[in-house]
Amino acid sequence: MRACCLLRHVAAWVAVLLPADPVWASLPELAGLGTRSPALAGTGASFLRGYEATYTNPAGLAGTSRRLTLGTVLGAYRTTLDGHPYAIEPTAGLLIGATLPLPLGGVLRDRLALGLGFYLPVGLINRARLPAAEVPRAVLLDARTQVVSVLLGGGVRLPAGLSLGVSVLALAALVGEILVAPDGAGRITAASQSQLTVDYAPIVGVRWEGRRLLLGAVFRGASASRFRMVVRSQLGDTVPVDLPTLTIEGVAQYDPLQVAGEAALRLSERLLVAVQLVWKHMSAFPPPLGKATAGADDPPPPGFHDTVVPRLSLEWHMAEQGRATLRLGYFFEWSPTPRDEVGRALLDADRHVVCAGLGHQLPRLPLHLEGFLQWHQLAAGWRLAGNFLLGGLSVGVDL
Repeated sequence: MRACCLLRHVAAWVAVLLPADPVWASLPELAGLGTRSPALAGTGASFLRGYEATYTNPAGLAGTSRRLTLGTVLGAYRTTLDGHPYAIEPTAGLLIGATLPLPLGGVLRDRLALGLGFYLPVGLINRARLPAAEVPRAVLLDARTQVVSVLLGGGVRLPAGLSLGVSVLALAALVGEILVAPDGAGRITAASQSQLTVDYAPIVGVRWEGRRLLLGAVFRGASASRFRMVVRSQLGDTVPVDLPTLTIEGVAQYDPLQVAGEAALRLSERLLVAVQLVWKHMSAFPPPLGKATAGADDPPPPGFHDTVVPRLSLEWHMAEQGRATLRLGYFFEWSPTPRDEVGRALLDADRHVVCAGLGHQLPRLPLHLEGFLQWHQLAAGWRLAGNFLLGGLSVGVDL
């Protein structure tokens, strides 16, 4: 009876510390950061400026104006797994962005700038769950927009059309300990001590801007939000069995290391076309859960393969003054899971993504309105099927 009580104590504390939703990747990795880049299929490494450049390519922070941006992102999912409805939590989050050119003089005038970007899901910081290993789930789509993304970076404009930039993506990680021991009355109690730590992933970018041709490249390091809770027991003679130390650890959020190269061409003063290729090191995707005891076998690797994502976009200024802008884009997200999914629990599917958006600068006012929509269609022939829609709106104020 006391052993059962002990298990109930441990389960209760774990349930409190690790809420029940999985998170495997961030919103910027899924759709792009902000409202302009998502409308352009995640492109912008060669031409995008503003706070969104903290993710797309921090070299784009150089030469930005002082601006504060507030916005929101929403999304709804309609998916099935093996022909049965499969629920994915809707997306609801806030966007906050800011850019600040440094007021330096001399040779550094208008050459250095800082940028800050936040994506804040409503009502939480991060989520993870501990499902049974054999339970099938959409490992790369489940609640992936339910994690805070914080980006801070800086860019410098160099001679000859070159610019460089560096930023970091900061993620929260949970570490702690649960101690199970008897109190003075002989009752089994569980005490928890936990803390949030921060994991940093670097983003480094370079770009070259010519009169009509623009080139950009960006490196994004792997980012992971991990959790690790150690369950120790000091029961003495209260329970007549030795209980091993249990370790509850895993990955709550993971974005793979990736390298992107992009070329954009200004076909006219009002029309720009961009093409981008992104290589993602998905073969390094870690097992969702680690081993529970020192003597347990290591969990099997997911068996993912690296992927290449092609992206294409078009941006058209619909008036000579450039106040109204139409944006269109498409990208194909190749699934890293093997095509033969028989017997597998970590499931995914190829995705076709169509993007669109509008931008407008209000006349005689320092306000910039942006909006986007993304339609994600899961390719046929996979166990996971369906589609989902993401959209966002933002308002930028020149300061």
